[in-house]
Amino acid sequence: MAGLAGYDGNVTWASDTMVLLDTSKIYLSNATHKLYSWKLDYTADTAENTDFTSTGWKTFMTTLKTWNANVEAYIDSTNTIPISDVGSTAVLRLFNHISDTTIDDIYYKGNAICTGIHPAVGVDGIETQTIDFQGTDALKISDIQSF
Repeated sequence: MAGLAGYDGNVTWASDTMVLLDTSKIYLSNATHKLYSWKLDYTADTAENTDFTSTGWKTFMTTLKTWNANVEAYIDSTNTIPISDVGSTAVLRLFNHISDTTIDDIYYKGNAICTGIHPAVGVDGIETQTIDFQGTDALKISDIQSF
């Protein structure tokens, strides 16, 4: 399974209740939270297609592709992302900054459904919330921010 660490991103909900603008702030119903990470998993299923010419090794072919992502934010207990957003659709735009100046930065964009919201608090009293998304169509990848 491939995974990518995030640098910047935004999520626009179909109902416009939540917009993640960058790694410093999430704007949610007039409340501001700190986004500190995102993760994207882009995978492909495989199916066995071994035939009688096999020399004892199974062979496989790629079938369906999928992607999912999650974002993590610092929150305030009075301004959590509501459970009612589970099942809502969103457009995710994620940015991976490449520190090597000879390589272009990478931008990811796709439609998704919010599949889970996970509030948590540690012994230090810092409240966080992880929001999970399942991609609903092809993930677009570009080196141009405005695509």
